Amino acid sequence: MNVLATLLLALCAGDEKKSIDVVCPVDGHKFQALEVTATNPWGGRDADFCRHAYKTTPLEYYVWVCPACGYSGVKKDFDLKLADEEKRILRDGLKPALPIKKSARQPEIPGHVKYDLMAQAARLRGLTAADAGKAWLHASWSCRQQGAINLEFDEWETLRTNYGFNRLPLDMPKEKDGKTTRDRTEYELQLVQKLEKDIQDKKVFGVNRILARYLAAYTWRKHGEHAETTRWLAELDAMKGENSVVDDAVSRMRASIDLEKGYQKKALEQYAAEVGRAAADKRTLGEMAYLAGELQRRLGDSKEAASWYDKALELSDAEPLRKLAIDQKARLTRP
Repeated sequence: MNVLATLLLALCAGDEKKSIDVVCPVDGHKFQALEVTATNPWGGRDADFCRHAYKTTPLEYYVWVCPACGYSGVKKDFDLKLADEEKRILRDGLKPALPIKKSARQPEIPGHVKYDLMAQAARLRGLTAADAGKAWLHASWSCRQQGAINLEFDEWETLRTNYGFNRLPLDMPKEKDGKTTRDRTEYELQLVQKLEKDIQDKKVFGVNRILARYLAAYTWRKHGEHAETTRWLAELDAMKGENSVVDDAVSRMRASIDLEKGYQKKALEQYAAEVGRAAADKRTLGEMAYLAGELQRRLGDSKEAASWYDKALELSDAEPLRKLAIDQKARLTRP
């Protein structure tokens, strides 16, 4: 194995984090947070801009929460000097989605709880709707990444390898210029369609009969596609009792979809409000209109999604965003 491949495997093993001593600017509570100092960009990007690292999920570590009062934000938010009235408003107004023990360590607090509190803090501090929307969008991504439950046995890994899901970033298909530029999200969504065809054609047998269906659900879930995930979960429901590990993963995955949808609706409301006010610059408005369309598509409202994609095309002259809006609008009419 060459030096580059060895380095790549080392980087894929996990994120690098360091412990940080933090003092909450709201109540002075001292706690320790983890700061991500290195990760990898090889997991792809979903059409709603959710980025994935390869074989790790650093998203929940980018946001910190004071376990005593619930104040939440990124690193710079804990360097703020807040006025007494602002502190009072935050202390009285922050409501965690789940109870948090004062002694809780950061990894014990779910990412969606942290980002939800960050959105609440943005609203209480009088920041823009876009700030709250971005935090709630990240909360939805956290539900997505934690809801794709990986299985821990050999048959699962063998199936993933056979279909190409375990392909290393270094071995990803090359483009015409020889560079490995294919987005892993696009790659995995192509693989899952091949898997689905094999299931339909009854080419999977034995233990793979249920694992293949779970792999289809897992892949769509990982990338936040609710309709396709739910379709495969329904098939797995009909096979309940055949594999207790899969049954548990299916239950947790379904619960995560409901959580994600709730945060997507909150983000959508904020983006729609901000575009309606037209207070931001044109580029930002175009991105928010696009995200409103993408959120509507994922939530199942094709008509509203198409309208928002059109709005994004009207507002934005950024070619990558325009292409994305056109491509995603085209998906609405596919069988």
